[in-house]
Amino acid sequence: MSENLDATTTAPQGKGMAVTGFVLALAAFLLNNVMAGIAIVSIGLGGSGWLMYLWLVVNIVSVVLCVMAMGKLKKTGGKRGLAIAGMIIGIVGTVWAIILTMGLAAAASMSGDLSKEMKDAFKDGMQKELKDM
Repeated sequence: MSENLDATTTAPQGKGMAVTGFVLALAAFLLNNVMAGIAIVSIGLGGSGWLMYLWLVVNIVSVVLCVMAMGKLKKTGGKRGLAIAGMIIGIVGTVWAIILTMGLAAAASMSGDLSKEMKDAFKDGMQKELKDM
């Protein structure tokens, strides 16, 4: 049984990129709310929600990878199903990340006075506890 190995046929390129884009899109989509929760805690402690902006970039990168993989697979005749699924999940995740980021940006802008009040209350509570010791 000999295989016919023809040098003119090429294997479809872009499969690895499609898998990477799909996995990244799925992870980004599933962890959007976790990252938003971490950003909320950061904002509540007086920090900023920079993590959500970083996570938004991760979502966008997943979509870009899937679109690039679709282009390569189309040129080389490969199956594009995983790239299409990753692109759809990535777009939904990106839209959700944009909504979360806009909400967190609004919350961060409003939390300036609230954060000062929370810090003062914490400081007063700690001073009271130290006096009671």
